[in-house]
Amino acid sequence: MRLLLARHGETEYNREWRYQGRTDLGLNRAGRRQAEGLCQRLSLEPIDVIYTSNFKRAAETADIITRGRGLRVVTSENLAELDFGKFEGLTYAEIVENYPDWQPGDYNFSAYGGESLEQLARRISAFEKKLRSDDPADADILIVAHAGSLRILLCLLLGIDIKNWRRFRLAPASLTVVEDFRGESVLTLLNDVSHLKTK
Repeated sequence: MRLLLARHGETEYNREWRYQGRTDLGLNRAGRRQAEGLCQRLSLEPIDVIYTSNFKRAAETADIITRGRGLRVVTSENLAELDFGKFEGLTYAEIVENYPDWQPGDYNFSAYGGESLEQLARRISAFEKKLRSDDPADADILIVAHAGSLRILLCLLLGIDIKNWRRFRLAPASLTVVEDFRGESVLTLLNDVSHLKTK
């Protein structure tokens, strides 16, 4: 099985460095251009099925990628981004100012009405198990989701403690590839943005 992991294109919250989580924003103009670049990058890649989160930014990115290809798209709520609770819509500086007791390394947002990292990991683990039971072992699968959910998926695939999830950088509309090799997951591409045009 080969997994192509694509983060959605940019939204206004991404541009403003705001915690987005479950806030359901669509792509901005730059995000749509990024998704077009990702579409071109993937145009020659064999893809059997696309899995996407149920949020607009991921669904729009997947929609742009599938234009003219007739690919099957499966929506999974388990791929949704981490719920940041009361932090949603705030910048890091605003969080520090409004919640001075919060520790930046603490990813248990359930204390603020959101979700813990462990809860996110359980969702992603359930998604991975269903993926492996539903799709053939030789399938090429594109997953369009969010930085948090894709980072946790990478940790689970590679056998890395989920506490290290922030060590993976996944830019908007980036492409990461994980392939099965003799029963183990091998990271063959990480955070590729070579398809995005820069000025």
